[in-house]
Amino acid sequence: MNFIFYVLLFTLYPFIVQSQIKLEKVTPKISNLWGIAIINKDEILVTQRSGNVYRLNVFNKNIIKIEGAPKVYNSGQGGLLDIAFEKENNVQRVYLCLSKVIPSNKSSTAIHSYNLKNNKLTNEKVMFISNKISSSGRHFGCRLAIKNEFIFATLGDRGTREDSQNSKNHSGSIIKILKNGNKYNNKAFTNSLPEIYSLGHRNPQGLSFNLKKNILWAHEHGPQGGDELNIVLKGKNYGWPKVTFGKEYGSGRKIGIGTSLPGYEDPKYVWVPSIAPSGMIFYGGNMFPEFKNKIILGSLKYKRLHILSLKDDKIVNEQIFLENKIGRIRDIEEISDGSLIIINDEYDGGVYRLYK
Repeated sequence: MNFIFYVLLFTLYPFIVQSQIKLEKVTPKISNLWGIAIINKDEILVTQRSGNVYRLNVFNKNIIKIEGAPKVYNSGQGGLLDIAFEKENNVQRVYLCLSKVIPSNKSSTAIHSYNLKNNKLTNEKVMFISNKISSSGRHFGCRLAIKNEFIFATLGDRGTREDSQNSKNHSGSIIKILKNGNKYNNKAFTNSLPEIYSLGHRNPQGLSFNLKKNILWAHEHGPQGGDELNIVLKGKNYGWPKVTFGKEYGSGRKIGIGTSLPGYEDPKYVWVPSIAPSGMIFYGGNMFPEFKNKIILGSLKYKRLHILSLKDDKIVNEQIFLENKIGRIRDIEEISDGSLIIINDEYDGGVYRLYK
């Protein structure tokens, strides 16, 4: 079940060419994992798209199935997706982003909160339900980020691209809501839905704060080409489908009216061809000084990590790491010792720890 192998770094950074890094699989095969949340220095929570939550000690390998997870719309890209955790006043809180079952085989993207006690999810509260109800099995978004009293969440366009420019529709947006479930109006756009923070997104799969600068970053899947990395600002429009580097699948036909236009935010970085970016962090640990203060994100398509160096909030260098060592990388997190926890979302996937 468990194995360790060594990764020799010959292409990442010249000054660590001969160093050895350990990559250890710390779970048995688990299919379609999606999100990671850190509980403490030893333990994490992970979600399985079919609707399960697991508690895992990454050092002794003990894994427990958490009771009380919600029923989800497990179809296509939908299901139980991201997870966030925090502890306040000795109360452990879990937030789940999921595809909520709607009658007639449809779904809506939702955020629920729970108390975690004795490995059970209790005191369920429905924090948010998107007003987009669809039978589509794609483009859910569903990444979460917590900042102070707020939860930020990405919402994909569910395959209806025009909705991303409609401020009366939640899909294709990034939202900001209160953790306590009270109503909050961002007033990001004139007469827009109160939860909407930004517009013009296609399928955002990464969301993370650079805590040193208090800046929210997100990346999203473009169509054929045109994956984007953006700084997310209130009241800004990120263009999809009017402004994009992506093209129509198959035909390669142009989408929209340009790649940069007044009134729309330009991306900080674009991948052409697409890499299908996934979970993303700003690395702040000491175990890997070569990664310090850099963005680390996964690629589903190329099955590897991308390490991005920044200067003045601009990407100045990109390195490839861990190619074809794990499989489809869906999410990544840093634990307190500086090691990296990575999940593979394939049928025979699982949880890995990268460390020195």
